[in-house]
Amino acid sequence: MEKKILIPTNFTKHAWNTLVYALNLYKNIPCTFYILNAYEVPVRISLKRNHNAELEAAKAESENGLQKTLQGLNFRKENPKHKFETISRNKDLAEAIQETIDAHNIDLILMVSRGENVSINAAFENEISEVTEKVEHCPFLILPEKMQELPTSKREIVFPTNYKFPFKNKEVAALIDMAENLNASIRILYINSDGRPLTKEQEQNQEALKTYFSGVDFSFHKLTQTTETTGIHLFTESRDSNFLALYKRKQGFFSKLFSQRFKEEIDFNPKVPVLILKELE
Repeated sequence: MEKKILIPTNFTKHAWNTLVYALNLYKNIPCTFYILNAYEVPVRISLKRNHNAELEAAKAESENGLQKTLQGLNFRKENPKHKFETISRNKDLAEAIQETIDAHNIDLILMVSRGENVSINAAFENEISEVTEKVEHCPFLILPEKMQELPTSKREIVFPTNYKFPFKNKEVAALIDMAENLNASIRILYINSDGRPLTKEQEQNQEALKTYFSGVDFSFHKLTQTTETTGIHLFTESRDSNFLALYKRKQGFFSKLFSQRFKEEIDFNPKVPVLILKELE
């Protein structure tokens, strides 16, 4: 089944590396890659003529940049399974992404975070946290800035949960797809901070994950006497895991990892790519 992948670009080398990463991630899968450039020109009411000229210049720069990106992709001629479409929008980035998701039924958004880590906490006011907060109905894969190549072996995705909320199959579909594409294992991590046994509801939610993940390699793991952030960090580092998957629920487990209110107590900046799964209706 063909996948539809959205890759916002600002024409930097890191944006290009994200695109190449996506091509490798889906090298065996038929895909249409939507390459989006969003630009904004501030409106100056008293200088309408100048504004129109600035708008036309920004539009031309965006379209030329997208054309050069296509030329670079055509030069590579890597995969007959891959198709490309370009989109230029005079909009806020989050608005442009949401519009593209709604229009094209996008399966996954790939973006790059500045620096060696993936900063997803809204308290730090970066583009990634803002976009992932605003955009709905589509998962994100966020790459560290220097991440260029896929791991060649022992591919492993850590998926933390406390089992307190049920998952819908479609909410973890992107995680299953990634495991299948990469031939990766999913390590389901339960962080039992309070030392209590699982409730009946938690056990049912755990059983549901067994059903959802039946087609891929997975295993269950548990850590005690630690916090969520410390536990995730220690588990990922100790196993040298390649990816982290987080479920971004509006309320509940891990919502604070994305929240402005926890700026002082959380330093959560993973060094591996982070798959952000969204709560779906």
